[in-house]
Amino acid sequence: MKSVRLTLQHGPENAHPMHRFAAEHDSFSRYRLVNWNHAHDGYNVFLFHVVGDRAAYRERLAELETPLTVDVTDADGDGFYVYVREEPGELGEQLIGAFARGSLVPIPPLEYRMDLSVRFGLVGKSDDIQAALEAVPDGIETTVERVGEYRGGRAVETLTDRQREALRIARDLGYFAVPREASVEDVAAELGCAPGTAAEHLRKAERRVVERLEF
Repeated sequence: MKSVRLTLQHGPENAHPMHRFAAEHDSFSRYRLVNWNHAHDGYNVFLFHVVGDRAAYRERLAELETPLTVDVTDADGDGFYVYVREEPGELGEQLIGAFARGSLVPIPPLEYRMDLSVRFGLVGKSDDIQAALEAVPDGIETTVERVGEYRGGRAVETLTDRQREALRIARDLGYFAVPREASVEDVAAELGCAPGTAAEHLRKAERRVVERLEF
């Protein structure tokens, strides 16, 4: 299966009102769609995680005319979850149709960025990916940032058992603390290996994790 990383660039005229609100409001720093269900009763269900001003978000939601059911959780620090059940508009239907076809599987979370773009991963057959890109509605600019074979989701899944153990021990000892509370020698003693071997496990593990991060 092929894996691609996409950015869909919306504009003020076609971005969702809540995405546009968060982008224009200084207090919001993160807006992600973490899960969803395209129901068969004419409504779609979405679960968002938002970091920002929960009260302002609630007030803007109350002003929307779109028929929807919303539940905003209590705040956890600066973050909160938003459960949304709404009837999609024409643009939403077109986008769902484009990326829900054939073999395609969008990889959560979908990142709603403050420049009104939406960034996400997509896995599927090459022909279906190409067809989805061609079906994106006019007025939305599509950028393919990365193409490759699907290698799995979480970075930790790519680590060997020994690399995972080295990272866990290093974390628990305070090797990654600022200021550092443990040395490579301390990690090596817990692992039962030479300091050079412990350092190699950590370097390889760190590289694998960093390579999987999305910036």
